[in-house]
Amino acid sequence: MNSTNDFDVLQVPIIDLSLLQRDSQERPLVIKQIHQACRTVGIFAIINHGISETIIEEALNVNKNFFDLPLKTKEELMSHDMYNPVKYGVYQDQDGDQGILRSYLKLYSHPFEKFGPLWPANPPDYREKMGKCAMDMRKLSIQICGAIMESLNLEATYLEEKIERGVQMVAINSYSPISRSNKNLIGTAQHSDFSIITILLQSSSGLQVMETTEKTWKSIPLIKGSFLVLVGDLLEVLSNGEYNAVLHRVIRTSGDETRLSVAGFQSLEMDEILEPAIKLVDEEHPKKYKGCCLRDYLGYRDSGESKPFLETVKITSAIIKE
Repeated sequence: MNSTNDFDVLQVPIIDLSLLQRDSQERPLVIKQIHQACRTVGIFAIINHGISETIIEEALNVNKNFFDLPLKTKEELMSHDMYNPVKYGVYQDQDGDQGILRSYLKLYSHPFEKFGPLWPANPPDYREKMGKCAMDMRKLSIQICGAIMESLNLEATYLEEKIERGVQMVAINSYSPISRSNKNLIGTAQHSDFSIITILLQSSSGLQVMETTEKTWKSIPLIKGSFLVLVGDLLEVLSNGEYNAVLHRVIRTSGDETRLSVAGFQSLEMDEILEPAIKLVDEEHPKKYKGCCLRDYLGYRDSGESKPFLETVKITSAIIKE
């Protein structure tokens, strides 16, 4: 099997957030760049985002320290409850000889005053350092969501209050080095995220996205100091299919070092139904999706169904004609 170096690289659009200031003459151009990125590839990188290198490095380091803890300590956080605000787990290599291929920690993070005290108490500085990063990522998500609303010709404040009240969940993944030669392993299987957007920080490369035109997997290069923004299922619903949730996965190759990723998923409140924006539905663009909420998604995941959740809320052409 080919190595990840044999996959084509996708040159993701790079958005300079410092140009999104209200008085910036470049703001309209940046909004157009965001529209093009969301519409064509479903992913873009952001620079000059305002989160300090110190906060980023401390978040990566404190998560590395967490995953380096003895397994017995981490197992205390294991849970099969989809609604548990703190959950640790592992995925094994299906062939068995690589052991644990990926460990993860999923954390509800907003409001931090409610969920922060439930986070791991070890390492002792985990809540402080990871908490700073999570709160900054949430502020960043709200800013980017406003720009994305504008890119859809909606008001920048469209859904703003609901997004501010919404659920933020942070998922940290630790991908172990693999030793087997000449074989790629799936670190995370292909999927899209149930979110409006996902903000992603990664310590090294490995992320791949499905390029929609050629229907091939493309590797995403690591852009130091940047975050990636991924279009999620909820944004596809909201935009009535103008933007498509990006299908992505993680590939691990022999010789790769441990890879850490921190993903912030921005959704609405648990029972807040999201439907396509009325302004984006007309005779030429009929409603393509039913309303859905986070509780619907979690219940579907808990049922063990394998079909992507987004497929269950798509309205077929037959239903549209009726």
